[in-house]
Amino acid sequence: MCYKWPAINTYFYVRPCKAKGLGLDQLEQKDFQALLDFLRDSYAIHDLDSFVAHVVSSLPKLVPSDATVYNEYNFKRNRIVWQQEPVNYAFSGSERIWERYSREHPLLNHFWRTKDGRAVKFSDFVSQRQLRRTSLYNEFFRPLNIRHQMTFCLREPTGFLVAIALNRAATDFSERERVMLNLLRPHLMQAYQNAEAVTRLFVEMAQVRGALERLDRGVVFLSAGGKIRRMTELAREWVNEYFGTKPAPGNHLPEELQRWVKHQKVLLEKRDGVPSPRKPFVVEREGKHLQVRLVSEPDQSLLILEESRTTLDPSALEFLGLTRREAEVLSWITQGKTNAEIGAILGTGQRTVEKHIERILQKLSVETRTAAAILALQAMHG
Repeated sequence: MCYKWPAINTYFYVRPCKAKGLGLDQLEQKDFQALLDFLRDSYAIHDLDSFVAHVVSSLPKLVPSDATVYNEYNFKRNRIVWQQEPVNYAFSGSERIWERYSREHPLLNHFWRTKDGRAVKFSDFVSQRQLRRTSLYNEFFRPLNIRHQMTFCLREPTGFLVAIALNRAATDFSERERVMLNLLRPHLMQAYQNAEAVTRLFVEMAQVRGALERLDRGVVFLSAGGKIRRMTELAREWVNEYFGTKPAPGNHLPEELQRWVKHQKVLLEKRDGVPSPRKPFVVEREGKHLQVRLVSEPDQSLLILEESRTTLDPSALEFLGLTRREAEVLSWITQGKTNAEIGAILGTGQRTVEKHIERILQKLSVETRTAAAILALQAMHG
């Protein structure tokens, strides 16, 4: 589905300014230590509600703000849900007022147009005089005494935006503070995904009796020493299939997976700057891959295993309204093949492939090959 986001006043289309000559060398050792302390706490949180509460309450210790807000915004429905610190900062009915004038929000418009979730602020796009001329400012920000805002996204801002907004009344945010938020962002994105995965898992466990054995995810519980305490049957099957071993309670993980777990646990102990984000462990097999996420705490750790297909069966795409040949073309698009490569595979000309793609984009109501591939993968994986 391609959502239409109407253009707003042209002065909102100024390219955001870049940090001039500001690099990591501008941050002091105390800044890096504060970042590391914040990250350790963020990665240790297991569920989404606790993660959100931690971010909105703790982030102002790194980048001061009068109010810090976690936002979930649906572009298509123009609906926002937020959680803020302090909790009583907004006024009654403020969500609906924000939605009424959302098209005037310069940062929201920037995220929609560019799909770039890095930190941006009001002053990148508008002056204070221009901001004060908007209904959004006079009806929403002015009653809250907000004149400056810096926002960054926790996931790619497509049809659904998840973002953290920091707000101030007096002074604008500095480029140093932008650098700190952009350093944190990849880590917070991973911590958010971890918390979201655990929350989904707990919801499913609460909804279904014996959920651990009936979920489409595998779960492995590890002791502080890294030994297996318990694992679901699905996790056992996948570990055997992808690593060639049959682990049991009391045993260690396969060597390759064990090394990865140890490496992830020491990442946040680095003292010489900000470490790389804690990314999932991925094992590829023909047509599919296994993704392993680590959620750790001092006395135990949890591995969440999920299997996904990396190639799509064309017949499974026909439910999108595509012909058999169009489904085959879309399947190869999701695998990164060029038009010429697809033509060679299917034994047809490049121009014919282009015609198929034109009809695919039209039927799926998207504008690019990439958008079509994403829609196909989302449809197949839920």
